[in-house]
Amino acid sequence: MSFLLDFSILKKIAATTNIENHDHLYMLLLHAWLLLFVGIELGKATTRNTLWKLSPPVLFILSFTVLTVIGSSLLMLPEMTVDENGLDFSDALFTSISANCVTGLIVVDTATFFSLKGKILLLLMIQIGGLNIITFATYFISFFRRTISKHKHRFTVKELLHTDKLTETKELAKKVVITTLFIEFIGTVLLYQQWGSSIKNGGERLFYAVFHSVSAFNNAGFSLFTNGFANESVQNIYPIHITIAVLIVLGGIGFTTLQDIFNLDRIGKLLTWKKTPLPVQSKIAVYSSVLLIVLGAIFFFSIEKENILSNQSFLEKISTSIFQSITARTAGFNTVDFGSLGLLSLSLIMVLMFIGASSGSTGGGIKTSTFTTLVIAVLKRKERPTNYGKSFLTKILVQKAVTITVYSLIIITVGTVILLISDADKKWSDLLFEEISAFGTVGLSTGITRDLSLIGKSVIMVSMFIGRIGPLALAYTLIKSTTFTDEKEEQGIMIG
Repeated sequence: MSFLLDFSILKKIAATTNIENHDHLYMLLLHAWLLLFVGIELGKATTRNTLWKLSPPVLFILSFTVLTVIGSSLLMLPEMTVDENGLDFSDALFTSISANCVTGLIVVDTATFFSLKGKILLLLMIQIGGLNIITFATYFISFFRRTISKHKHRFTVKELLHTDKLTETKELAKKVVITTLFIEFIGTVLLYQQWGSSIKNGGERLFYAVFHSVSAFNNAGFSLFTNGFANESVQNIYPIHITIAVLIVLGGIGFTTLQDIFNLDRIGKLLTWKKTPLPVQSKIAVYSSVLLIVLGAIFFFSIEKENILSNQSFLEKISTSIFQSITARTAGFNTVDFGSLGLLSLSLIMVLMFIGASSGSTGGGIKTSTFTTLVIAVLKRKERPTNYGKSFLTKILVQKAVTITVYSLIIITVGTVILLISDADKKWSDLLFEEISAFGTVGLSTGITRDLSLIGKSVIMVSMFIGRIGPLALAYTLIKSTTFTDEKEEQGIMIG
């Protein structure tokens, strides 16, 4: 284009954002394009091979493994770090897993340790990791539609992807990508305007806006500020906190819920005052998320108003409490020092981290649908277990919710016990907090991550990996092993 038009389109675009290093940006975009092109060609080359005969859980695991290996290998390159020494293997592997599993736990300071190329690599891993499960699931299953013909398999797809027709899976995958990019673009625009005097350079301001928008929507928790949003330069810029919080909620509520809420037909009916109730799955995601945010904020405010929030005004205390309640459910950002929180506040955060985000989202945890199922089952325990009254529950759903919860508790317990042995010099509460944060792919920490032993870091790495793919893979296995009826097919919701 530069040859034909006698000027560089890239330079014209960059000039509007005050980006000076045009050649560097050009090479970066070229690398990204080549990587995308190679990925597409590899995908075409393998569509007729035995890869497609693997089950979705195996494909999930394989995809994350490949991404982790590639990411850790690239992070070890000298040009990825400021000191041009690269990361050693263990730290590169830890960072790669944390980025691909959109967790946010770090062993080096992202803001000062990585070069621009290193930060861009992290950005790409976060984006790919956040979309990986849902896009891989829809993409692969769309190729299985000829073999997924039995009633049981049709329901498996419906429950995992929240769609009635197998032919809709490709369309759903496209909507996921488009929705993600659109929301991240809006977040970038808002953040670019909100940095204030903390970032003056136009190019740096734009990159920071893109990075934090992607990190927030994907519930990753990686930040380009030392100490995250507790950094003095942005700690008191509350419009930024609000934008980040909204991005976290949108990323954690689930793609199918976003689709239901912002469906144009539904919005049109609402404008004409027609009743348009949300599907059960979306109701659970919305109502449970709002309830957990409100209750979490109230408890955090009550516990910390005279402690870590004591120097803030009333409105600032409210804003900070809401932000911590939102970020605790898998986002990993912080506007306060979690190492200064008391045991009661840490316990509250651990509960929220364990519950996590909604099904079909970029977040982790046991999911709000699992938690809601358990709560309603307990409240209705005296009613017949076959139908639990007139609610959406069935005995099968409760059994799956219990299975996923017990599985999660076992993983966390085993991980914590190993940490207590390998890092006995650390407080037990800090180790438990670290383990739940890793399994829930949250990324919050009391500050002990980089000081863990090699065994301790290995436990956290395994927990992040299992926490990212485990609940969904287990949910798929449970669905596939269940016998369904036509009545049950109408009642399905996503668990895990």
